[in-house]
Amino acid sequence: MNIKTRKAQLLLPSVLVIPSLIIFIYLLYETTKISREKIRTQFALDSAAFVQMQDYTNFLNRTAYVNGAFPYRIFKEEWDCRTQSDYLQRTDDRGMVCPYTMFWEAGVFPSWINDSLGQPPSSSHFDNADKWEIQYNQQPTELVENPRPQNLNSPNPSFSDELIFINPKQAQRIYIFWDKSLNYYRFYAQVYLTLGTIEESQFAVFQRLTEKMNFFRKSFYLNAATQKCLNYPETCGDEALQGSGLRKWQRNTDIKFHYVKRMKWWAKYYVGGLPPYEIAKTDPPVEFPDPGLFQLTTVEPSLLRQIGLGYDLYHPVETGNNYFNVNFIGKGWRECADERYPCVHAKITTQCPDLYNMNNCVWPNPTPKYQTRLYP
Repeated sequence: MNIKTRKAQLLLPSVLVIPSLIIFIYLLYETTKISREKIRTQFALDSAAFVQMQDYTNFLNRTAYVNGAFPYRIFKEEWDCRTQSDYLQRTDDRGMVCPYTMFWEAGVFPSWINDSLGQPPSSSHFDNADKWEIQYNQQPTELVENPRPQNLNSPNPSFSDELIFINPKQAQRIYIFWDKSLNYYRFYAQVYLTLGTIEESQFAVFQRLTEKMNFFRKSFYLNAATQKCLNYPETCGDEALQGSGLRKWQRNTDIKFHYVKRMKWWAKYYVGGLPPYEIAKTDPPVEFPDPGLFQLTTVEPSLLRQIGLGYDLYHPVETGNNYFNVNFIGKGWRECADERYPCVHAKITTQCPDLYNMNNCVWPNPTPKYQTRLYP
């Protein structure tokens, strides 16, 4: 066989292979384009969902601090008894009473149930505990036979309009005088006025951040920059948000602020003579401006459960045109809810250690350990 014949034998396969190779290269290029868009959209959706859910996580953790840890630590620091001079003498020769204990028994503020007088709270305990057992006292004691309503340590507490700050029996059995009681009242009111202002402010910020889901939209815009986002930035990411259940929380339905309208207390009032004092009371009770003196904030339990289970977000992938003119509409990926379009999916949650008990670490046992978690 001569050389010319051999060249002819190589020419025919070459004519068939080279076009096939070119088609393969185009196929590889178009497949890479689609994969790139899917990865970019998936990353944009994951980032946007995580950034937006952080607003919910931060609000829940801050509310847990305001409900429990802050009042507990403040009143522990101010009213706890570390020396003998910090105690109040009883009138019946039965020892002394610590102001911290006196107000805790009356249900004036929540405290750690394992707290001990004169000792600072154990930071290592709270760091390692999955539940911060901070609650109101609701057990009758010698001087407080009727503590505050029994349902205060529940996800839906019901506060009465009036708070008994010091009851008649405490005023009778303890040397608590009127001027001293006024100091206690002023400090208590100032603390809860401050906590209420803090909670109102952080709730207002939370509502602004979640009203239009701006963090979600901006993050998605910066990471995906789809043509729709470029044309209409204010609606960027709408496809993922619609139907997801992720929304702004409303006051009085989703979020409830609890207040007391008035306070009443009894204390010894010096009058001279024998005996030199009598039991006086606030008459009329001290009235607080509307809406009242803040106590704590609760979140609807079903909403906490839902945010713990998570929200599913789906967003279509813009595949663009391709060399083969294949229309990917109607060729959706199986994991997406709407199979008419290729899309990506993300499940976003905020979960606390009490996830399997309605995911409620806001109240009771306010534990600021919510974490944002992203699932594929």
